[in-house]
Amino acid sequence: MSARILVVGAGSIGLKQVRAFSTADPSTSITVIDADERRLALAREHGAQTLETSWEDTDLNQFDGVVICVPSHLHVPFLMRCLREGVPVLCEKPLAASWDGVPELLAEAEKHSGAIAAIAYVRRYHPAHEYAHELVHSGQIGPVLSVRVCAGQPFAAYRPDYCDIYYASREKGGGCTLDFASHFLDLIQWYGGPIRSIRGFARHLALAGVDVDDTVAVCFDFQDSPAIGVLHANQYQPVNENVYDFSGPEASVRIREPGFECEVWRKGASSWEHVHLYGADYAEALRRQAAAFLAAIGGGPPMRTGIADAAHTLRLCLDLLDAQEETNRA
Repeated sequence: MSARILVVGAGSIGLKQVRAFSTADPSTSITVIDADERRLALAREHGAQTLETSWEDTDLNQFDGVVICVPSHLHVPFLMRCLREGVPVLCEKPLAASWDGVPELLAEAEKHSGAIAAIAYVRRYHPAHEYAHELVHSGQIGPVLSVRVCAGQPFAAYRPDYCDIYYASREKGGGCTLDFASHFLDLIQWYGGPIRSIRGFARHLALAGVDVDDTVAVCFDFQDSPAIGVLHANQYQPVNENVYDFSGPEASVRIREPGFECEVWRKGASSWEHVHLYGADYAEALRRQAAAFLAAIGGGPPMRTGIADAAHTLRLCLDLLDAQEETNRA
C-alpha cells in the first residue's frame, strides 16, 4: 500500500517536498494544506491533492506521515501535536526560531522515544556528503583535526521576495544564522560529533531591506574530539559556493557545492584525487531524504537528524545571536 503523506505549507520548500516525495516513490499519495488558495493551486499543478482545511481541523490519522513546511516559529507546536498523536513527522529546519517551548518539546520527544520525528537538514542525504562521511568515519584518512567551511550565496537572486517572507523577521527564523548557517552546523556535527562551544559574530552587512544578520563567522570545538573548526557564511556574495575541508596529518577531504564534487589529498600526494560520484544536485538530496522518511515509516533505519540533535544546533545558533545582541548593546 502506498504511503499517505500530508505536506503542511505550499511555499517554496513545500512544493520542493511535493516533488521530492513524488519522485522518491510515484505511488505515494500526497496531500497539501495551506491557507493561501494560490499556493494550493500550485500544489495541484505539482500533482498533489489539496484540502481546504486548517491545521487544527485536519485529521492527522488519515496520513502515514506529516511534512511540516511552515515558518520556523510554528514548528514546535506542530511537532508537539504530531508526537502526541503518534504520527511520523519530518519538519523543515531549523527546529524553531527561539527557545520558547523547546524544553517541553524535548521532554515530549523523550516520552515518545520510538517515534519517527526528524528535522530536514537535507545535506546529510547528499551522496557526496555520504561518501565523505564514510571516509571520515572509517578511519581511511586518519584523524580529522581541522574543519573549515566557507559558504555563500546571492540570496536575493534566488529569493527576490526575501523582504516579504519569513526571512525578514528574526522572530520567524529569518537571518543567516538560523536560515543558512544552521545547515552547516548540523552537517559539521554529522561529521565530527556534537559541537561543545561556539564563538564568533553574526551581523547584518549587505542585504537591502532587512536588518537580520546576513553574515556569520564563527569558530568552535567538539565534545568528543580534539578537533577545532571555523565556519564563514554570507548571503550576498555573487557566487553560490560552499566549500568544506576536513583535514588531519594523513589526508584532507574537500567537498564543493553546488557541483557536489568530492576530492581527497593524501599524505605524499602531489594533487587532489577526484572521487567519481554520479551527478547529483540538491533535488537528489531532497529525494533521498524523502525516500529515507518513507523507509522509516515502513520500519527502516531512523532519520539522520532527530529533535534532540536539532535542538542542540538551535541552542548554538541562539547563543551566537544572543552574544551578538549583547555586543551590539555594549
